[in-house]
Amino acid sequence: MIKAVLFDLDGTLLNTLQDLNTCMNMTLQQFGYPTISVEQTKEFVGNGGKKYAERALPVSERGRLDEFYAAYNKIHVSFKNENTALYPQEEECLKLLKLKGIKIAIVTNKSQAGADVLKNSILKPFDFDVVYGNREGVPVKPAPDGAFSVLKELGIEAEEAVFVGDGETDVETARNAGMRCVSVLWGYRTKEQLISAGAKIFAENYDELYKILLLM
Repeated sequence: MIKAVLFDLDGTLLNTLQDLNTCMNMTLQQFGYPTISVEQTKEFVGNGGKKYAERALPVSERGRLDEFYAAYNKIHVSFKNENTALYPQEEECLKLLKLKGIKIAIVTNKSQAGADVLKNSILKPFDFDVVYGNREGVPVKPAPDGAFSVLKELGIEAEEAVFVGDGETDVETARNAGMRCVSVLWGYRTKEQLISAGAKIFAENYDELYKILLLM
């Protein structure tokens, strides 16, 4: 049996799409730029907040990226996330994994501050063993640095763990870290997009994910 599951956050553990869109649009309005749709947010996220901000900015304004991203991050970290929610069957899955003695951790491209807000609010009941967000000087996913740091902290080898995520970057992160991967289909990418990234194992919902993990 596996000893740990490393989860992506946005689109995997939490449906954050509406709140991510609202935060970005608040920032765009603050700077006087056109807002973006929820569908554009879905397309733009996955490679960290700074890349999301860059994609949301008008091309002619990307010279202001650092200033714009700082403003976005300030809004994002202080936002109440009232529309962020767990996915169906998720609570049961996470609690059962913990009962089995399997460590659960988060590796996300969201800022560490943003990840900590969610860890201490909606995700608090699950007592994640490690939450590893985007940190200064550490490459974001698909670089394996975050996954390696989490595995080291848990004292677990890559072959004893599974990476679970909804995006291409999660498939690539798992491959780069020498881990197995389960791609979830309730997130922000289609099955076709995940297959193109090399995904081979898929879960339609959290009940199916739990059954898959117990067989790995």
